[in-house]
Parts: sequence; C-alpha cells; structure tokens
Amino acid sequence: MAEVNLSPTAMSNRTKIIVAIGLVTGILYLVSANNWIETVTKPIPVLCMAFWLALQPAKGRYQWAVISGLLLSAAADIVISLHFIAGVAIFFLAHIAYIFAFLQDSRKLFLWRAVLAFGYGLLVYIYLLTAGDLAALAVPVLLYAVAITTMLWRAAARVGVPEIDRRSVWSGFFGAAFFVLSDTLLIIKMVVGPIPFEGFIVILTYWIGQLGITLSASWQKSGVRNI
Repeated sequence: MAEVNLSPTAMSNRTKIIVAIGLVTGILYLVSANNWIETVTKPIPVLCMAFWLALQPAKGRYQWAVISGLLLSAAADIVISLHFIAGVAIFFLAHIAYIFAFLQDSRKLFLWRAVLAFGYGLLVYIYLLTAGDLAALAVPVLLYAVAITTMLWRAAARVGVPEIDRRSVWSGFFGAAFFVLSDTLLIIKMVVGPIPFEGFIVILTYWIGQLGITLSASWQKSGVRNI
C-alpha cells in the first residue's frame, strides 16, 4: 500500500477526499443551528482522522493507540450530548489511549514538566471550585483533569528526545496542548459562565488538538524502542 501523505506536493486523491469530507462536515457543524445536524456532523472530522491514520502503512502500537483514542473521542462527541458524564467517561478512556501512545517512545519522567502540567490542572480546578459551582461534577472533573494533564505531561516528555521524529514530537505536544485548552474553556463555560465565541473556540481548538495528535502518529516510526 502506498503511503498516505499530507504534504501539499504529495497528497493522494484518497487523502484529499478524506480532508474534504472532514472540512465540509466541520463547516456544517459550525454554521448549523439544527441540533440533529450538529449531532451527526460533530464526530465526522475526528472519524476522518482515524480513517486516514488507519490507511497508513507499517502501523505500530503508537498508531493503533491514537486510532483508538480518535474512535473513542468520536463516540464521546455523540454520547456527551445525550449524557454528559457518560461522554466525559469515554473521553477519559480516549486520553488513556493517548497516554499509552506517548509512552511508546519515551518513558522519561521529566519531573518539572510533570509539575507544570499538573500545576496547570490544579490551578484550573481551584478556579472552578472558587469561581463556579462544580457540585456533583467535582469528582468526575477532578479525575478527568488528572487524565488530561497526564496526557499533556507525556506529550511534553517526548520533547527533546533525539530518537523521536521532531515533527511527531511537536505535533503531538501542540495537539495535546490544544486539547487541554479546549477542555479548559469548555468546563469554564459550563461551571463559571459564558465565554466570547465559545462555540467556535472550543470546537476549533478540539479539532486542532486531535489533528496534532493524529499527525504525530503519522510521523512517528513504528517499532521505536522505549527510551
């Protein structure tokens, strides 16, 4: 199977079709005022990323873990509109999949990066406790915050490791960071109050985050030994 490439000069027709479907459905989601259309279109861009990555040759544990995370995220996109806690639980599992992926090529601790990631999560959680009313969401949000900040830490732990492709390193790190930003804005909107242009900002940062993680898997060489 020929390798699927996202570079402008080597993008296959199949990749162009997948990208077009993702863009069209994403735009439909952004401009639609119909709940049914939003529910149907929201997961499709992430499903397109999963499908595109599944077409890549020579997949290893990193790639399959990211594909699993993308599929879980798409499922959560649907479920969360029906039952918030259930949707959060599925997103929690998606982050576990991403953590597993990032651990495949770097298990160095980088404690200061851990401190920064968890410190950010702690500050956001304290802000939510003091400025909003978490109530029954206090424990689920805390558990989710631990998962997503762990994901950010493990993405950061790949930075500077010379054996890992730099494109994979930085796309994975910024993907994780945008995902964290999206979830931070979403929970602040829910618990504290409205954010300007919240609908656009939350979903766009979410999709950018997922795309970054997807590209990190496409550039990561399968079979890399743990470092």
